[in-house]
Amino acid sequence: MAVLVLVVLVFAVSGAYLGWDRLDPERLDVAPPGFDVDAAGVRTHVEHWPAARPSGRPPLVLIPGFAESTYVWSRVAPLLAADRDVYAYDVRGFGFTDRVPPYDLAADTDQLAGVVAALRLDHPVVMGHSSGVAIALSLALRAPETLTGVVAANGDGTPYFGTDRTSAGRGPRWLLVDPIAPAVVTAVVRHRAPIRSIVAAQCGPGCPTDDAAIDRWRAPFLGPGAVDAFVDVIRSPLIGLTDAQETAIAVPTAIVSSSEDGSFSRPQALATAARLRTDLVAEIPGARHLALLGEPERFAAAVTPLLDALDRRGEERR
Repeated sequence: MAVLVLVVLVFAVSGAYLGWDRLDPERLDVAPPGFDVDAAGVRTHVEHWPAARPSGRPPLVLIPGFAESTYVWSRVAPLLAADRDVYAYDVRGFGFTDRVPPYDLAADTDQLAGVVAALRLDHPVVMGHSSGVAIALSLALRAPETLTGVVAANGDGTPYFGTDRTSAGRGPRWLLVDPIAPAVVTAVVRHRAPIRSIVAAQCGPGCPTDDAAIDRWRAPFLGPGAVDAFVDVIRSPLIGLTDAQETAIAVPTAIVSSSEDGSFSRPQALATAARLRTDLVAEIPGARHLALLGEPERFAAAVTPLLDALDRRGEERR
């Protein structure tokens, strides 16, 4: 009886909290830079950093990871745009792109292909961060003739947890019931403190954690329908390729990892490189998962030689 009462109470409090949030929603007036394109039927937010010294090198398309937006690339993209055009976009379900299900790898790959087509990019290099690696590698598997190369940053492109390589991890989906899950997510994004803590842990001491920076993280989750979409995403199976699919990729690839990244270790990076048959592997000592945002100069220094090598290999392949 006590357990039943507790469950009913949790459901009631969660429902009441969501009702209050709808009556008094928090909105942030954060206008992201950039523009929108139609990418395979999805209104997609894009940012562009023109090449400081145009050189004819292939353009670079940057793909954020889980719960990320183009903001994670905002500090490193200008450095990578020294001699090539750089673009970043918000993956469907996150950032300032429309929230259009289904939230699966096929649809995400359609969107990336749509971005490349809408921007009329000629054989770009695509670089994914974290779960964004899966989208980049998926396009390389589907349409290898359209790409120069792929960089996998802090992610292996698979949907697995830990060392189990036999089935996709789904996580504790039984916890994601309505109205509890939306209430918990809403409570988190309404306040800066929990977001600041998460960002600091994943990013390191070099990461911006002032109120304006934290609001760049929060703003996309505070828009109409954003929390419901986020819950839908985490209820869906994790996106990713199988090991066998990765071994079939023919596009030149490169790997960059951070030594203090708890989600993508050096052994995982080397295992990914073996599946992709690449010797282009770099590690950023002392950096964490969000090194691209916390240590943009070091991230760019690690990635730039990889991009140069992919340019050469992509040209030879064509």
